[in-house]
Amino acid sequence: MKLLDRLTIFPKLVLTFMLILIPLVIISLMMNLQSERLVRNEITASMQAKATSYMQSLEYDFGPLVTLQQQYTFDDDINNLAYASIIMSNEQYTQAIKNVQQKLLILKNMSSYVADAFVSFPALDRKVSATSFDSIDLRQADALNQIINPFESPFLLYEGKLWLSTPYPNSQPVGKGFTIAMEISGRAIRQSLSGYQINGNGGAALMSEKLDWYETGGSVPRDLTHAKNLIRLRLAAGDTSGYETISDEAGHYYAFFEKSPKLGLTLILFIDEDSFIGPIKQYGTWVWWIALASLLVILLFAYRLYRTIHNPLKQLVSAFKSLEKGDLSFKFRYRSKDEFNYLYLQFNRTVSRLDELINEVYVQKYQVKAAELKQLQSQINPHFLYNSLFNLYRLAKMHEIDKVIPFTKHLGDYFKYVTKNADSVPLEQEVLFCRAYVAIQTIRFEDHIRVEFGDMPERLAAMPVPKLFLQPLIENCYHHGLEDRPEPGRIFIGFTAYDDHAEIVVEDDGDRLDEERLSHIRTLLAQPDVMSGSEGLRNVQQRIRLNFGAGAGLRAERGQAGGLRIIVIIPKT
Repeated sequence: MKLLDRLTIFPKLVLTFMLILIPLVIISLMMNLQSERLVRNEITASMQAKATSYMQSLEYDFGPLVTLQQQYTFDDDINNLAYASIIMSNEQYTQAIKNVQQKLLILKNMSSYVADAFVSFPALDRKVSATSFDSIDLRQADALNQIINPFESPFLLYEGKLWLSTPYPNSQPVGKGFTIAMEISGRAIRQSLSGYQINGNGGAALMSEKLDWYETGGSVPRDLTHAKNLIRLRLAAGDTSGYETISDEAGHYYAFFEKSPKLGLTLILFIDEDSFIGPIKQYGTWVWWIALASLLVILLFAYRLYRTIHNPLKQLVSAFKSLEKGDLSFKFRYRSKDEFNYLYLQFNRTVSRLDELINEVYVQKYQVKAAELKQLQSQINPHFLYNSLFNLYRLAKMHEIDKVIPFTKHLGDYFKYVTKNADSVPLEQEVLFCRAYVAIQTIRFEDHIRVEFGDMPERLAAMPVPKLFLQPLIENCYHHGLEDRPEPGRIFIGFTAYDDHAEIVVEDDGDRLDEERLSHIRTLLAQPDVMSGSEGLRNVQQRIRLNFGAGAGLRAERGQAGGLRIIVIIPKT
C-alpha cells in the first residue's frame, strides 16, 4: 500500500485500467489458442492424406512401367539385336530396330513422367530410343549398368536426373547384352508438385532414397538442408510418414512427409503456417489492438499534463544521458513556443558547438601526428643511405670485388623496401627487410659480428608495425655496441607473444655499456621529445608511441652478456 500511495494519479489510472483489461485479454487469447489448435489438427490430417494419395498415384504410374521394363528383357527383337545381329540380314536388322522402337514408344507413352526410353546394345555400340538410333554414351552406360531391386527403390541417380534401368544380364558381366532404361521427366514431376498449395501458398518436394536428389513445385523454403536433416532423422527412426516444423527467412512452414517403400521416394509437402493459422492469429492481433485502444481512452485523461510537462522533461533527461555517453548527434525538434522550446534550442546550439570544437581538435591532432610520422621516418632513410654508400666506397677502395656484388644486390633489395609507399607493414616483411640489412653488414664485418634471429610466433607475422622501426635498433647494436670492439660480437633478435601485447628484443653482447650510459639511454627513452645524440632510439620510440599509444614503446635493460638489451613493447589491438 505504501508503494501505491507514492504513485501519482497518472500511473494509478493506468494500473486500475490494466487490472480490468488483462483478464478479458487473457480469455480472448485462450479462445484463440484453442481455435488454432483445432484448425492445425484438421489441416495436419488433411495434408497427410494428400501426401499418402500422391505417393500411391506415383506407385500406380511407375508400377506398370517397371513391370513392362522387366518383361522387355525377354523380348525376341531386343535379344536378337543383342546376341544374333551378326547373322541377321539387313532387312531383318532394320525390321528388328523398328519393332524395338515401337515398343519403346509404347513404354514412353505409358506415363507423362517418362522423358525418354531406350535400349543400349554394347555389341552394336548403339543406343536405340523411340525416335533415334545413336552411339552409346559410355559414361551413361556405365552409370546405368547397376543391379537394383526393381520393386524396392528402383531408381538410379545420374547427372541430377532419375532413371529406371534394367541391365541384362543382371549378373557379371552386368549389362553386357543390353540395358533397358527410362529417363524420368523432372519437368513433369515439378508440374505435378505445383498443385499442392493452400490459398496460393506452400509447395512440395519429391526426394530420392538418400535425399540427395529432389524436384520442387510451388513455394518451398529457400534452403532445404534443415528440412532434409529433420526428415532423414525421422526416416532413420523408422517413420514413413509424419510432419515437422521448420523456419527460414521467408517464414514458418509445416513439412508433411510420406515415404513409398516400393519406390524409395519421399514426398514432402510444405505449407506456409500463415495459410491456415494466419486468420486466427489475425484475430488475436485484433484483440491486442482493442486492448490498446481501450488503454488509450484512459490515457487521454492524463495526456495533456504528460505532454505539457512530464514528456519534455523526460526527453531532456534522455538527451543529457546520450550526451554523457558521447552521442553528439541528438537534436530536439519541438514545435511549441513555450519555455521548453527555448531550453531545447539552447541545448541544440550547445551540442552543435561542442561537436564542432571536438572535430577541430581531432583533425588538428591527426594532421600533427601524420606530419610527425612522415618527418621521423624521413630522418631514418638518409642516415642509412650515407652509411651504405660509405661502406660500398670502402669495399671498392679495398678492391674486395667479391663482396661488392652481393653487397649491391642486398642494397638494392633494401632500398626497394625503403621506397615502398606504405607507412605500416606486417611484422614478417619488416623482419625480412632486416635480414637484408644484416646481410649487407655481414659482408662488411664477416664473422666478426654474428646475428641471430629467433623464431617468430605465427600470430605475430601479420601484425602491422611502422615501416623501418626495427632496423635502427639493429644498427645501434653495430655502431654503438660492437663495431669498434676487437673481440667477436653477437646480436640477437627475439620475438614473444603475450595475451595483451607482443615483445621484440634486440640485444648485443658489447662491453661498453656502463651504468652511466644505461641511465642516459633510459632517460632518452622516457623523454623522446628532447633532442639528443641517439637519434635512432629516439625516432623509434616516438614512432612506436605515435602508432600504438602511450602504453607502447622501448625499454632499455642490461643483457645477460653485459650488453644493451632493447625491448619493443607493442600492445594488442
